[in-house]
Amino acid sequence: MKQIPHPRFLCPAESVNDLSSGSASGIHPLALDVLREAMARLPACRSFAELLAVIERGTRLLLPTAQMAFLLRQPDACLEIVHCVPSAAQDRLRALVDELIERDRFGQALKQGFAWASAGPDRTCLLSRISTTSRIHGLVLWVDPALAPPWHQTLGALTDLVGLGLERLNEDAEAVMVPLPPSGARSRPALDVAIPADRLTGLAHRAHFMRFLQQAILDSVPHLSAAALLLDIDGFHRVNRELSYESGDQILCELALRLDGALRSESTCDRVGVVEHDICFARTGADEFGVALARVHHPQRLGELAAHLHSHIAEGFLQQGSRLHLSVSIGIAAASGLAESTSAQDLMRNADTALKRAEQAGRNRYALYESSWEAPGTPHLRTESLLQEALRQDSFTLHFQPQFALATGHLTGAEVLLRLTLGDGTPLSPASFIPVAESTGQIIEIGEWVLRRACRQLRVWDALGLARIPFAVNVSAIELSQADLSTRLQFILEQEGVGMERLHLEITETAIARNEALAIANLKALRAAGFEIWIDDFGTGYSSLKSIKNYPASGLKLDREFVKDLSEDQAARVVAASILDLARNLGYPVVAEGIENAVQCALLRSQGCDIGQGFHLGHPVDALEFQRLYLSGGAN
Repeated sequence: MKQIPHPRFLCPAESVNDLSSGSASGIHPLALDVLREAMARLPACRSFAELLAVIERGTRLLLPTAQMAFLLRQPDACLEIVHCVPSAAQDRLRALVDELIERDRFGQALKQGFAWASAGPDRTCLLSRISTTSRIHGLVLWVDPALAPPWHQTLGALTDLVGLGLERLNEDAEAVMVPLPPSGARSRPALDVAIPADRLTGLAHRAHFMRFLQQAILDSVPHLSAAALLLDIDGFHRVNRELSYESGDQILCELALRLDGALRSESTCDRVGVVEHDICFARTGADEFGVALARVHHPQRLGELAAHLHSHIAEGFLQQGSRLHLSVSIGIAAASGLAESTSAQDLMRNADTALKRAEQAGRNRYALYESSWEAPGTPHLRTESLLQEALRQDSFTLHFQPQFALATGHLTGAEVLLRLTLGDGTPLSPASFIPVAESTGQIIEIGEWVLRRACRQLRVWDALGLARIPFAVNVSAIELSQADLSTRLQFILEQEGVGMERLHLEITETAIARNEALAIANLKALRAAGFEIWIDDFGTGYSSLKSIKNYPASGLKLDREFVKDLSEDQAARVVAASILDLARNLGYPVVAEGIENAVQCALLRSQGCDIGQGFHLGHPVDALEFQRLYLSGGAN
């Protein structure tokens, strides 16, 4: 059996069809000598810089007058010139690089391994890719009048050998050794630096991302900000479960490339006022990406950047013959040089808080962090301590917001709302302490406290002979992920002596989607036990026809977003009417929340909405005031 030569070892006159002959006799003797020497030197190489020196020496033997540029993929995925030979040709080579990018020679080289181009009557260019099996690490550019086709395969083979050497160097590491230039826009040591690289996407790892972000914060001044964006793919677990992990990996790679291109476009840089090397794009989690920005001139336009990224995801991803549309939630946080003692961890924590806000608002949203989300002096750890103290001292309180039948005005129930007041009497917003309770797991104990107190209040009013109304109680995503949820809730109600039908559990589909299989199993068990299940915030987030079809729902809560514009917006009225018609045809009652004026109330009543809730009908009040206003003959 004849040996088949490596494709790049073929002589220029030898086509792929000639491989059957086994002939490789056309290879120039000097080329063979260069490749033999390279293979002999590679085992001794201990860094990427030494590997690149092998290419430089081989080039000098073949083409003594050639100009060279090494372009390496940086942690932010951008290709950057890190070394030129001779150094005096740097400006000319940079201009040539820009020209070749415009002619798409770079794209060709990255995809096919190498690309040839004429750069004028006295110059020929060759680009060759440096890559391992898991990642493209860079390109080598040669320019020389004598760069004839016989040398193309030899130079390409040199870069292939360097790729093999790099594979050996990084066989057990999740980093590549990248020589960074000693000068430029930012001062960097002229040493090999370990740059963490995600094996799947080729982006930077979280560790380097955090270092970049910390340096961006240190570099910030009053008129220049540092910023962090966290991007999380909504419901990505469904892709892995319903398609395959391979499909999931393909989507992650395509998404990384698509967003990387969007971030580095001239319009993006101009939008927020940065240059390309002030951007670091990284994979910070399984389905989470991070964008760190340094020297941001226009932080007020970061929301526009998020919307721009959303537009690049909207076209979907082709998988298994059909187009799959995914959405991404984005959290944004910025810090200027005026901020005191801000760290990368602080900025990431703020971006993560904003991300959670965006996810709670529904899919494909972005949120910009606001310091007002946390009361002064109550950061995360302080809030966690406050919650623990409130549980220990039984200092939470419940408020109740009435719900009325819109057709008759009769009281039909009340939503239970948790309240917490600081020691000085200042109320702490649920928007600031509920996310903390969910992140620490305290929400489980708090949820049980709410249920027990709600049950005891029902028993008090029952004993007084007052109207036997049900309570609506919110169930968090954390609670819904507990395998024993139904058993635990039944046990609590049995202990408190309250029937299951008196509790209406309100659950968002966003919460269900976090662990859909377990959530649906829990909902079915709760429904079978006698609890009413209401899909909260219907029409936003993950809510869809699928939720009505697959979830054991008792009714729907029309989100306030569809109610607030009813008075002025005809389109809002059409959407609300469509949802109400859908629910009516399927036999589901609807509670409209956020009714704030008589016009909204009248429109919903005319469209057949069953139940209403909002400030126009009644504010949340404590138990005694609720009893006085709504259960003892008081005015509605």
